[in-house]
Amino acid sequence: MPHYIYEALTNTGERIKDEGEYPSVGALYQDLRQRGLTLLDYKKKFSFDLSFIPQKIKRPILAEFFRNLSLLIRGGVPIKQAIEDLYKSPGDPALKKALGKILKRIDEGQLLSEAMKEQPRVFGKIVLVLVTIGEETGSLDRTLEDAATHIERVEEIISNTKRAITYPAFVATAMTGALIFWMLYVLPQILSLFTGLGMKNLPQTTKLLIVSVDIFKVYWQVIPLSVFALLILYIVSKKNDRLKYYWDLMWSYMPILGNVLKASQLAFFFEYLALLTKAGIDIVRSLEIMEKSVSHQVLKRAINSVRMDVMDGNGLTESFSKIKLFEPFILRMIGVGEQTGDMPGQLQILARFYLDKVNKLVDAMAKTLEPALIVVSGLIFVIIALGLLGPIYELMGKIQ
Repeated sequence: MPHYIYEALTNTGERIKDEGEYPSVGALYQDLRQRGLTLLDYKKKFSFDLSFIPQKIKRPILAEFFRNLSLLIRGGVPIKQAIEDLYKSPGDPALKKALGKILKRIDEGQLLSEAMKEQPRVFGKIVLVLVTIGEETGSLDRTLEDAATHIERVEEIISNTKRAITYPAFVATAMTGALIFWMLYVLPQILSLFTGLGMKNLPQTTKLLIVSVDIFKVYWQVIPLSVFALLILYIVSKKNDRLKYYWDLMWSYMPILGNVLKASQLAFFFEYLALLTKAGIDIVRSLEIMEKSVSHQVLKRAINSVRMDVMDGNGLTESFSKIKLFEPFILRMIGVGEQTGDMPGQLQILARFYLDKVNKLVDAMAKTLEPALIVVSGLIFVIIALGLLGPIYELMGKIQ
């Protein structure tokens, strides 16, 4: 769709400059006219057609938008006017583009929830449900505030989980790269010098290095091929639920990292469930929404099992107890929620507990992995040094 940069005149005589996508100049003119604006000038902006690539809005920006919108609505500003004010404010281009589409739909008579549902990848299913409920119950300002808080907590969970993965991945990659460089370029030249000089009584560490280098020179392609194969497997698994299940299950059994990923998924789960039940959605419907929203296949199957069990007439605690993923502590908290009638409060406590657990595991992981990686890398290069220094000292002795 063509992209236009235009200048328009408001009813108060103010000149404004903006841009947007329109099928034609006529459509641009009609849209401005409906908004009470007069088109003064326009030009078509040349750009490559990248509409098939979804524009990502960062979660903190999205959270700030929902919080500001909540404040404006609470202050008595009409929804359309509130969104227009936020649209005109300087900000993220991707968010402005999304708000422009929403304003067009509102001008056509759609509700905010209906306009937002046309961009599910931007706002997310959980947020769309909250906006719909807010409109139905007349508490849109509160549900928008809840949506902002929810997005901030999700961002906290994701950033902490990424922090747990990034550091060891970076160090392991750096170590592997350095080892490959030494095994392919540095060591062969040095070791060939020893064999070329006819040194026969080489130390065992040097012989081990020679054998390792010879093997590595033949099979080094296995490393990049393995990485490529894992990447292909990951891409394919995203389109195959059965394969994705075993991929997620494999990661859950990883030492240390598996505990971080499990805690983060449970934090997601209870955060979502608390938010939906707090909004007044019954537990079966909440579980159904979550089942469609969650991408982690192990958790998705667990949610499906709990939902089906509750639909059969069993209590929530009993349904949770049949899934190994949920610890006795969780069952106790769910039981208290059922007895007191404060299920959202208990779920929020569980969400906070597992979020704190993720933070503690990430910190512990950094403290554990850092010395472990230093020791492993140190041992590797000590072996290399011993294998090289022994023949060098022997060679220097013969020269003297």
